[in-house]
Amino acid sequence: MLRDSLCRDLTGQFVGCDERPDRATCSFHDEPCCMRAGDVIQLEVERVDDVWSTLFHRCERHAVHGFPREHSLCGTPQVLVATRLEPTGAYLPDTNEYVPDALTVGAIDIVDVSPADEGLRPHY
Repeated sequence: MLRDSLCRDLTGQFVGCDERPDRATCSFHDEPCCMRAGDVIQLEVERVDDVWSTLFHRCERHAVHGFPREHSLCGTPQVLVATRLEPTGAYLPDTNEYVPDALTVGAIDIVDVSPADEGLRPHY
C-alpha cells in the first residue's frame, strides 16, 4: 500500500529546476551540484493532505542510510526513497511550459520509513 501510493504520487514528478529542466540539484551542497538523466537521487518525502510531496533532494555524495532524525516530524508519515532521474518530460511549475527532456522521478526504491508516530515533536 505504501509503495503504491508513493509510486502514484511521485513517479513522473518533475525534479529539475525551471532554469535548467534537464538538471536537478542537491539540497545539501553549498555550491551548485547538477545531476543529469540516469543519475541516482534520494528524495525525502512526506505525506500531507493524502499526497506525497518532496522535501529534499540528495545526490549520491549526500545519500544517507536512513531517514534523517533531524528532518523527522512526529505526526507526519515520511519516507526516504531512491530513484534514477529520467528525461521523460514535464510541465515547468513556474511557467507551465512543457519541456520534453525535463527530469522526472523514475522507478522508486524505499530506503527507510519514518512513521507518523515517531520523530521530533513540536515545541509549543
